[in-house]
Amino acid sequence: MLGPLEVSDGDRQLTLGGPKQQKVLAALLLAEGRVVPLSDLIDTVWEDSPPASAEKQVRNAVSNLRNSLAGRDPVIESVTGGYALAAGIQLDATTFKKRVENARKLRKTASMRDAVHEFRAALSLWRGTVLAGLDCPSLIPQITGLQEKRLTAYEECVELELGLDRHRQLTDELTRWTEEYPLREQLAAQLILAWHRSGSRAQAVLTYRRIESAMRDELGLEPGAELQRLLRHVTGGSPPATSDRWTPRNDLPRDISYFTGRQRALDRLLSASSAPNGSNTMVISAIDGMAGVGKTTLAVHAAHRLATRFSDAQLFVDLHAHTPGRAPMTPSAALEKLLRTLGLGSDVIPPDLEDRSALWRAELARRRVLVVLDNAADTTQVRPLLPGSPRSLALVTSRQRLTQLDANLISLDLMPLTDARDLFARVVGDHRPFREPEATEEVLRLCDRLPLAIQIAGARLRHRSSWTVSYLASRLRDDHQRLKELETDDLSVAAAFSLSYEQLTKEEKRTFRFLGLIPGTDFDPHAVGALLGYAPKNAEKKLENLVDAHLLQQPMPSRYRFHGLIRTHAASLVTASDEEPRRRAALTQLFDHYLSTASEAMDLVAPTERAHRPNISRRGPTTIDMPSYDRALGWLDTERSNLVAMSRHTVSYGWPTYASRLSSTLWRYFHICGNHDDALVVHTNALTAASAIGDVLLEADALASRGYINWWLGHYSRALADCQAATRIAAENGDRSLEGRALHALGLIHTRLGSNEKAEEALRRTLAAGRATEDQILTGYALRGLGEVYHNLGKEREAMASYEEAVSVARRADNSTIEGYALRALGEIHSGMNQHGKALTQCLRSLELARRSGNRNIENRTLRTLGEIHRHLGELEESQRRFEEALHLAKETGNRYEEARAHDGAAHTCSAYGEIRAAAAHWQRALEIYDRLGVPEADRVRVHLNAVPRSGEMS
Repeated sequence: MLGPLEVSDGDRQLTLGGPKQQKVLAALLLAEGRVVPLSDLIDTVWEDSPPASAEKQVRNAVSNLRNSLAGRDPVIESVTGGYALAAGIQLDATTFKKRVENARKLRKTASMRDAVHEFRAALSLWRGTVLAGLDCPSLIPQITGLQEKRLTAYEECVELELGLDRHRQLTDELTRWTEEYPLREQLAAQLILAWHRSGSRAQAVLTYRRIESAMRDELGLEPGAELQRLLRHVTGGSPPATSDRWTPRNDLPRDISYFTGRQRALDRLLSASSAPNGSNTMVISAIDGMAGVGKTTLAVHAAHRLATRFSDAQLFVDLHAHTPGRAPMTPSAALEKLLRTLGLGSDVIPPDLEDRSALWRAELARRRVLVVLDNAADTTQVRPLLPGSPRSLALVTSRQRLTQLDANLISLDLMPLTDARDLFARVVGDHRPFREPEATEEVLRLCDRLPLAIQIAGARLRHRSSWTVSYLASRLRDDHQRLKELETDDLSVAAAFSLSYEQLTKEEKRTFRFLGLIPGTDFDPHAVGALLGYAPKNAEKKLENLVDAHLLQQPMPSRYRFHGLIRTHAASLVTASDEEPRRRAALTQLFDHYLSTASEAMDLVAPTERAHRPNISRRGPTTIDMPSYDRALGWLDTERSNLVAMSRHTVSYGWPTYASRLSSTLWRYFHICGNHDDALVVHTNALTAASAIGDVLLEADALASRGYINWWLGHYSRALADCQAATRIAAENGDRSLEGRALHALGLIHTRLGSNEKAEEALRRTLAAGRATEDQILTGYALRGLGEVYHNLGKEREAMASYEEAVSVARRADNSTIEGYALRALGEIHSGMNQHGKALTQCLRSLELARRSGNRNIENRTLRTLGEIHRHLGELEESQRRFEEALHLAKETGNRYEEARAHDGAAHTCSAYGEIRAAAAHWQRALEIYDRLGVPEADRVRVHLNAVPRSGEMS
């Protein structure tokens, strides 16, 4: 909370929800474990005139926070009359206070350097104003108190550092603090003293005049007696004499006027440079990143900010690791250049590298020098150039990760969208980016938020006053022309990438090029090994080298991906350098890997349904260890976007059999994971592929699979058309198994639409097909479907018998999906018979099966049924929680029918609470969805809404 409100679990940033939840959490955080009464939380959220439902809304906010912050241990505890943070929660404010206390104890023992270290560690926890961006007037006293503690701690720290003669290092920092707090007399006094001891009497007097003017203008007061005494001391004394005849030198390139963003990296550079005078630690900061990401710009900007701390010299040398037409500068040549800038002639510069390095370090030992070593090739080139004294600072930039340097390592990534937008607007220099915000965001996306690309795009727009941002975006949309658009006379994104590419080995170049063929978003060593014919370990080594060269990203261990523009560059290189048969052969090997691994995964995820999937034999070696259901489902979840991309690519570019077989392999996986939009793409592509092949049974298979998905998505007319066509084709070609699967989907659609007689007919035919083919899975699904039809017709005895038989069949076949569906339905029936205990047991078992198998569709239905059971039991808070979970999951999976059912159930629970307005809102949303779906549930909800009093009649 020492800055914008953030909560993290390890490296993972947690989502907190809207302002209401954030305000509740902020109040609990500021209490630091003390109980916050419910009434105080209401005041925090609404300030004045809270609504009648305020207490309920706060409890809901706490419930939502618990879900968002869910982990091994509870984060928020309920206590009598309110809430409190659980013990053991790590707060930055608490850590800050402890470290400040430690610093004060060390000061008492005269351990001044250690005390400064603790103060600085405490102050480094601050990221800005307490709870920045959160408007909470009732929390202002606590926020102000924390801010005051920070100011006091900083002043105490500076007092100690001035006592340690660190006045030169403090002037820059103190200047910024006095600008932020212009009426703080203690800060002004410390800055005046720091300037005076640095020999800058004029700056000291100017500092006094600034606070004098501010106090007169804003407070009508004169500076205090202590400040006035300090001014007399400064103006009556004289700055320390100096015997150093060295003439200060500044070789830094010009700082750009539109420098934008990179605040965290800049803060790290500036803070790392503040090495204590007595420290024996040499200060080095190494900035790495991909071509065009702004390494040199950041280093130069930071160097200008740091120039006053290194008053003897600010030096810059380009080491030419990636300069067109130039070989990288040798360390010996770089040292000669640096020594000459210090005034040494050729008669004293030794020829040997080691001796030159020793002389360089000796010269810097008596000076305060900042040196920027730009465009470094590697650690070997840089190491002889590093200062040996803590009085000096080296800033290094490189496209390679210089992990072997003992340095403050900073890796730059693409710019955040806000910073990218600001940079673009500054480069353009007029209002066009603000007039077309959507087009501006498209340009930034097409530039991949890469600073060099943004700078070039902005410069082109700046010099073409007739262009609009939309027109620029249209020119950048063409993947084949984008890199050509991103170049000017002296700047080119493609040229910058090419310089990195040319530093690779022959095999690394081949790897880089062929990675540009992969249609998916990311890849692992197994996929790359299949693409290129490498063993996974060999592929991983090459991928890691590309990461070190900043030509690839590694978002998580063993997963790699391109930046967008670099992918375009790789694709253009492989097209230009490698013949089409080689490219096609590589992709075929990749698709074989994905298809065969997906088949092996499905054999573990749905082992009882092998008969409903194609028999796919692996053409290459098995490289992925998949010993369990969880590992198999995890692989499918991880690779889902890549499998969808494979489907698109194979149907579009001449691999139709792969598109068809992928759909036939994955159809049950999509039922489990609930990613229905992806499923629709895969099955539609399979249908196109089957038509191209001319295989009617593959066409029927794709139609049946797509029919299921259209049913889930609420596209019932499309689902009917798909399943009727699939049933007809399968029957005409004598495929009873496929016919049964299509009939089952048809039965589900008729059930949803309230056509129970048609549903019963279709499901009885499904049951007959299952028994004729001795297919227990098809039989089980038919029995479950018939149970739902009987339940809808009020035939509870037949419904229970059908569901119970489905459970028996499922257990014999070891199929947890059918069992989970049937148990949930039995729970629903028993709840309707007021047997809520039995219903709860069955639904909790169904939920366990759903979560163990990752089946989000069963989980969705079961959560909704549990909400109904808890409402019948009078457990309204738990009921509401279950409906909220069901609603969230339905939205996430795109299941509109279950979304409406969750709204409907939540409305009943709100009504039981007496929250009539909230109930009406839920019913209204449910009705809108039901009406769009064209299902009979709409009439029932309409009755409830009509019974709700008009707003004027509500109390």
